[in-house]
Formats: sequence, C-alpha cells, structure tokens
Amino acid sequence: MSLGTEGFRTTNYTALIYMDICAYIHIIMLDSKVKFFKALGDETRLTILSYLLEHSYCACDFSSLTKRDQTTVSKHLRVLVEAGILKYEKQGRNIIYSIKDEETSYLLLSLGIKDIKPCCEKQQISQVCPVCKKKYRTNNTVNDSTDNQVEKQS
Repeated sequence: MSLGTEGFRTTNYTALIYMDICAYIHIIMLDSKVKFFKALGDETRLTILSYLLEHSYCACDFSSLTKRDQTTVSKHLRVLVEAGILKYEKQGRNIIYSIKDEETSYLLLSLGIKDIKPCCEKQQISQVCPVCKKKYRTNNTVNDSTDNQVEKQS
C-alpha cells in the first residue's frame, strides 16, 4: 500500500492545522497567565486579594480598607476580574466581589498573598485595628521604632 501524493498532502495539511491550533491555544494560555501575574503586580490589588481570601466584600468596602478612592478601587477590581481572579455578583445596588473559585484561592494562598494585608502600621494608636482588634496608645503610630522609643523613655 502506498500513499499517493494526495494522501501526503491531506496528512500534511491536517498536521499544519493541528500545529496552528496548538500554537493558538498556547498563545491564549500564555496571554491569560500574563494577565494573571500582571494583576498581582500592584500593592493595592494584592491588598484587595488578601481581604477577599477571608470572605466576599462589597466594592464599597475596599475604599476604607485600601485607603484609596472608589474610582481607583473600581479600576483595580476590573483588572482582577479581567485577569480571571475575581468574580462578582450584583445584589441590589451593591456589587459583591469574591475569589473566582477554590483553585484560584489555593493558588493565591500558596503565593502568600493572604499575609500581605497591612495591619496596624499606619493606624493611629488611639484607634482599634480592624484586623487584629488591638487597642493602641493615644497620639502615636505603631511600628518598631515607636515601641523602642517608648521603652527608652521609661
């Protein structure tokens, strides 16, 4: 049994189509990975993700959590949704954001993103930190140097 030139052309053409499809899929997968990692390249977005790893939040909550205005927060949330990291659900006037799925949550946890959340560093000492619930001394900021200064004065 010999294949004529017709059989060779059909096989060759099929192989070229298969290679084109594989290349296209590779490009799409690479593009989605690039979007994913670019989305992780901003401190505000990492802070948003660290909160969302705990539970879902309304978009309006992130302004106070990140100390950014609502327009900036909305842009960051859009980037995270477009990267396939977040999903959202409208509930009346509110938009509730959460991590897309458990696989994405596990990936973000393995990257250590849950530990990125800022805690107490810029809080006034007279306030209570919303994360760790500690109450602080009045009119000082909390950091290592402040604690050392207080100890030295005593």
